[in-house]
Amino acid sequence: MNATIRLGPAVDRYLDESGALAQAVDRRTILVSSKVLGFGAAEQRLLLYHELAHLEQLAKPGNDPIEWLEAEAWEVAAHWMRGRRYVVRGRANRPLNAVAIIQGGEKGHPHAPLWYAASPSELMGNGSSLTVDETAVHEHLTLESIFDQILASKKTTDLIIVSHGSGAGLAIPLRDGATAGVEKDVIVSLGTDKAGADVDVGGTKLKMPAISDKRVSELTRLTESQVQSLRAKMNQVRAMKLKHLGFRACSMGISKETMQAFQALFGSASVSAPTQFDSYGTFSPSIGPDLEGWAKALRNKQYQIAVDDNVGFGTRNTDSPLKYTIVSRASTKDAFAAWVRKHIAERAWGSNGVIYHGVKVLHPAGPTAAPVWFVRDKAFIDNLVFIG
Repeated sequence: MNATIRLGPAVDRYLDESGALAQAVDRRTILVSSKVLGFGAAEQRLLLYHELAHLEQLAKPGNDPIEWLEAEAWEVAAHWMRGRRYVVRGRANRPLNAVAIIQGGEKGHPHAPLWYAASPSELMGNGSSLTVDETAVHEHLTLESIFDQILASKKTTDLIIVSHGSGAGLAIPLRDGATAGVEKDVIVSLGTDKAGADVDVGGTKLKMPAISDKRVSELTRLTESQVQSLRAKMNQVRAMKLKHLGFRACSMGISKETMQAFQALFGSASVSAPTQFDSYGTFSPSIGPDLEGWAKALRNKQYQIAVDDNVGFGTRNTDSPLKYTIVSRASTKDAFAAWVRKHIAERAWGSNGVIYHGVKVLHPAGPTAAPVWFVRDKAFIDNLVFIG
């Protein structure tokens, strides 16, 4: 394939504005950010194969759904990484770039950026996916910093927000120094800056009134000028008409009302969130025989362990609600590599272990049931709630 790869300061500025690490801009040209030079050789190859697949799609102009084109490009890249032939069928007119905004700091998600660098395709919960081309770690994540990140990305239409949370909302403050959290009742008030829809009150149609800056100030303990500033940024984000906002916040998906409140706050066409404890991490197995004996001994020590395809995987809760201990054992290295491809990612187990994304199951069906549903498990997909 004849392709020109362009790098340099001008390319970096363009890609930063697009929120992308690389981009196939026409049938023969790929732009690559200098950030990619800091990746490992395998990640660089995977990213370039993905963009080469886009070149093939662009060589056959058409208007296939962006989510399908991205999914095909990553599938092509995975095949080419293994030296396998793959016929590209998609027809494209532009690529899709998504940004993942990740909570950092002491209680953040340190493995999430590593996960998206290795496995950028993210499921949305409605049978489609988007691609994370950029991650932005915020040491002090707030609603205001999320607004700022979206506005800085400019051309972004799809976002992932990785944060601690619950069915009530996100476990972050509205802004630096604020005591009020980003919970449903707060954001409904903040987001109602204009008169709302008609509601039926005793048979009479009444229009829901706007909630004043002063009233929101009283509810949130922010100053009126701080409320006005947040609302100004909120309306700038709404004007961007975001396509999808994927929340990877624990259990947010249990409350459709909360999800709808966030959808209205950001003005996005759709949102998604998990019903279980969303989690990123890393682990390595021990290798040896007698998996059932190994599992039985650890179950006696309060581990929840499932065994399938000659691999055992288990977890045990700790004193921290944000952390759990992982154990794993495989009969052979080959068995573990196949298990990883089945449950987690196409790339096999490496010398540094496995980086994963999954959900910790809050109430497993029994002592031998899986304690974590990984991204390739049907149960993981089923746990995502999508509202469009």
